[in-house]
Amino acid sequence: MVEEKKNEPGKEKTKSVPLGETEPIDALSTSQPPEDLPDVNWPLEKLVDAVTTNSNMLVRSNAVNSLAKIGGSEVVDALVEALKDPEDTVKTSAMVGLANLGKDLVQERMIDLVQNDEKEDVRAGAAWVLGEMVDEKSVETLKKVAEKEENALVRVHAKASLLAYEQSQKKEKTKAEKKE
Repeated sequence: MVEEKKNEPGKEKTKSVPLGETEPIDALSTSQPPEDLPDVNWPLEKLVDAVTTNSNMLVRSNAVNSLAKIGGSEVVDALVEALKDPEDTVKTSAMVGLANLGKDLVQERMIDLVQNDEKEDVRAGAAWVLGEMVDEKSVETLKKVAEKEENALVRVHAKASLLAYEQSQKKEKTKAEKKE
C-alpha cells in the first residue's frame, strides 16, 4: 500500500513504498559476480565458448582478456566476434586485445573488417585497432575510411586514430631534432 505525505501548498506530494514492495529492486542491488570467472588457466575452447555464449558480461569480458593474454592466431576469431558484443566493456577489451596481438596477426583482418563488415561497432573497433598499429598501411586505410565511411562512429574512430598517429609522429620528430 502506498502512503502519501502531505506537503506544504505548492509542493509535490511524495509517496513512500513499503519495504515489501521493493524486493525486486533489492534483488538487483545484491547481485554477486559469478564464482568462477574465466582466466588463462581455462581451456581455449571453454574461453571461446564463454565469449560467444555466456549471458554474463563479467564472464565474457574476463574470457576476452584471458584470450588476449594467451595470444596467438587461434584467439583472433573469438576476439573479433567479441567486437559484436552488446556491452561496451567487452568490445573495448576485445579491441585492446586485438591491438596487443600485433599487426602481423591482425592487420589484414582489421583492414577487411573496417572496410567490409556490416556492423558499425565492428568497423569502429577495427578502425581503433588499426590506429594502434601506427604504420603506413594502417594510416592509408584509415584515411580512406575517414573520408568515405557513412557511419559517424566509424569516421570518428578513424579520425581519432589518425590524429593520434600524427601526434606521435610530431613527438618523434621533436625528439630527433633535440638529439641533433
